Amino acid sequence: MLLESLKTLAVFSTSPLQEKAELFSITCLKEKVLLMIIPPNAPDSLGPTSPLNHGFSFSCLFLCVSADVGLMEILEEHKSSLKRRCENVTEGSNETGSQTLLNRIYTELYIIEAQSETLNTHHEVRWMERASKIQNLHDTPIRCHDTPIRCHDIFKAFPDQHGPIRVVLTNGVAGVGKTFSVQKFTLDWAEGLENQDVSVVVLLSFRELNLIRDQQHSLLTLLHVFHPTLHKLPAEKLAVWKLLFIFDGLDESRLSLDFNNSLIVSDITQKTSVNILLMNLIKGNLLPSALVWITSRPAAASQIPFSCVARVTEIRGFTDTQKEEYFRRRFRDEEEKASRIIFHIKTCRSLNVICVIPVFCWITATVLDDLLTTEQRGELPKTVTDMYSHFLLVQTRRKKNKYHEGHGRSMQELMEADKKVLLKLGRLALEQLMVKNIMFYQEDLEEVGLDVREASVFSGICTAIFKRENVIFQKQVYSFVHLSIQEFMAAVYMFHCFTSRNTEVLGSFLREDCSKKSLEDLLMTALRQSLIYGNNHLELFVRFLHGLSVESNQRLLGGLLGQMENNPESIKNIIKNLKEMEVPVDSCPDAAINIFLCLIEMKDLSVYGEIQKFLKSENRSEQKLSEIQCTALAYMLQMSEEVLDEFVNFQFENIDQVFVCYLNTNPPHLTELDLSSINFKDDRVKGLCDYLKKPLCKLQILR
Repeated sequence: MLLESLKTLAVFSTSPLQEKAELFSITCLKEKVLLMIIPPNAPDSLGPTSPLNHGFSFSCLFLCVSADVGLMEILEEHKSSLKRRCENVTEGSNETGSQTLLNRIYTELYIIEAQSETLNTHHEVRWMERASKIQNLHDTPIRCHDTPIRCHDIFKAFPDQHGPIRVVLTNGVAGVGKTFSVQKFTLDWAEGLENQDVSVVVLLSFRELNLIRDQQHSLLTLLHVFHPTLHKLPAEKLAVWKLLFIFDGLDESRLSLDFNNSLIVSDITQKTSVNILLMNLIKGNLLPSALVWITSRPAAASQIPFSCVARVTEIRGFTDTQKEEYFRRRFRDEEEKASRIIFHIKTCRSLNVICVIPVFCWITATVLDDLLTTEQRGELPKTVTDMYSHFLLVQTRRKKNKYHEGHGRSMQELMEADKKVLLKLGRLALEQLMVKNIMFYQEDLEEVGLDVREASVFSGICTAIFKRENVIFQKQVYSFVHLSIQEFMAAVYMFHCFTSRNTEVLGSFLREDCSKKSLEDLLMTALRQSLIYGNNHLELFVRFLHGLSVESNQRLLGGLLGQMENNPESIKNIIKNLKEMEVPVDSCPDAAINIFLCLIEMKDLSVYGEIQKFLKSENRSEQKLSEIQCTALAYMLQMSEEVLDEFVNFQFENIDQVFVCYLNTNPPHLTELDLSSINFKDDRVKGLCDYLKKPLCKLQILR
């Protein structure tokens, strides 16, 4: 399009201009062309001193433009390439034919500016629980504490901010929409709709960079490898043009980033390792004027020193209103079904929390649509483990139906038929979870005995569990559709190893002899491992283990989990152990709450009921709550501001313990607190002081 405009300009510049209308149209065209060929960051390039305002002739303009026609062709080809790459996307899976236009499904995500010091390594489901409450605060504008930022505006400073924003780090949990935001930004730039002050957008993903991590490249050859359309772009243009480098998926990186001991590189033609190039680009040694945008999950964000980052943004998920909109849009022709699903989600706290993230809404919609359509008997899933167990069954049934393998066979028989492949996927999930890997390559699959062709067949049919995609050089990259599915499959495999007495796998995880371990021992040891060793990335995995011990999930996945004697007494002992378990002093703040959530996955609501009864009691001052009850009440305080408003007026023996437990969850929007009526014991005063010292503490008024 631009090239055609240049040709049009050339014709006009050699012909007499007689009509004012013609003069006006050419002037507009001329302004647009100059914006492209004069560096956008050049001072006053189109201001009062612009050549346009000093009799700059069309013939002179034509000579300038003619010299850069080849350059314009390069840029147009690059934009076309980016448009093809970003205009089609998939939701949830990458089944052939499932792609749709990004502009058709994209919804503006809620993005805020975050404090770099507040990034943490809590498990992402705990992050979602916080976000769930925060999002609903934003449903009421008067209580909104954060200014939203459009993804197109992340490099634009707020009115009260000074200085340019060169490096932006965007933080968000898996499935929240980071890659969609990157694609939308890039697509709108390529189509000429947004950020036209940027000369060139260079889109790179870490999963692609991983493939050349052992190679030597200059920044220039790196561009040529991943964007062949820029092969003829002169090196000198990179130094004067405004470039934007987008690095998507830092959490998927296998590059070693040591910013304190990196070689300094300032020449774009100097060859070095990819990680050195990346660090020098971020630091500003390479192309100091270039913009850099990095996306990451929370746990990996700390790899980038915050001293190198001008702005940290955070992408949050759906509000309750947006969740409802999603389900009504998904079932637009089935209003009754949509209403029933929405009602069910609202009545199940754990499901309502995970649906903050769009990909969870997709999983939930997939399962509930199947259950309500096939007229299956029994209650709908109420816990996260329930939902994922049904999800695995739904995908297995769809695979069988596609190949007409499921006629006349029970779900248990269908699961048994795929047992071999599913357990290999489970082993892969567990081994990679232990080392915090979410992206796998052919060698990783082969290491667990999973034939690449076997995985490909399973992936091509059951993409909602395991997917593959081609990146640069057509090398296959594999992953589970979402981290939580990897954690679930890892728990399934661990449970299978327990029932089959695979002591080697159990011992490597539990770090002790497992030859005579009971189910109680397995679950308690796994929970302690996640608490004592600070493995908070295993929180959901441990919850899934507890959920899989429940009889209903044993029935669903019996063929996969293995035979286990139905022992109600054992389940009672597990629940009793959870209620009586003492949290290690040096464990993470969320440790106690995760114990309570393990009870929820086991469908034990007794503690929740006890707290409800306590809140309604008239003699609270005479009561003392147990540790697990304090934890449960702290969790309720975190998730419901209404409870907190009432709670400050309560009096009971260990109210100070509840408050310290609550403050340890780092309530993000607690700005005022009146504790004047609470008598804090010495050790609890220390806990209060520790909270006040944290960067996350937002308290402005404390009485």
